[in-house]
Amino acid sequence: MPTLFRFLAVLGTIAGIVAGSLYVLAEYFQPEPKEISKALRNVKAEPLAAGATASTTPKEPSITLPPSHRAQ
Repeated sequence: MPTLFRFLAVLGTIAGIVAGSLYVLAEYFQPEPKEISKALRNVKAEPLAAGATASTTPKEPSITLPPSHRAQ
């Protein structure tokens, strides 16, 4: 029976160390925000018209979102 208690104590200690490490990582370290750009397959970009800037919004979106993802 003492080996069972020793085994459970070792498992509890390991679980406590893992849980404590996860808590410290979650509370004290924040990830750095990064900008991510990824090419979309089967989507062609339209060239900007003469005199237009990138900040102008197109009249119609080139990608249609399903109703569940559209902005309200």
